[in-house]
Amino acid sequence: MPRTATTYADKQQYVKRDFGSLVGKTIKQVRPLTEQECEQMGWEFQYEDYAMVIIFTDNTCVIPSQDPEGNGAGFLFVDRVE
Repeated sequence: MPRTATTYADKQQYVKRDFGSLVGKTIKQVRPLTEQECEQMGWEFQYEDYAMVIIFTDNTCVIPSQDPEGNGAGFLFVDRVE
């Protein structure tokens, strides 16, 4: 698949492939990253106000990033889909 999805169907396929394993997981914890965790990501702790981790009950986790290369913490919008 090309790096940039060109159609909505391509986007659906990409999201399902890369993130579909998150469906059905249960969140155990949401917390800021520690200084050591930020260093492991290559991020400077004092500048990463939004650096956070979502940990699931099976100990997999999600760390929002500003881009696919991991060039800094990302912001996560929490909303409701009707």
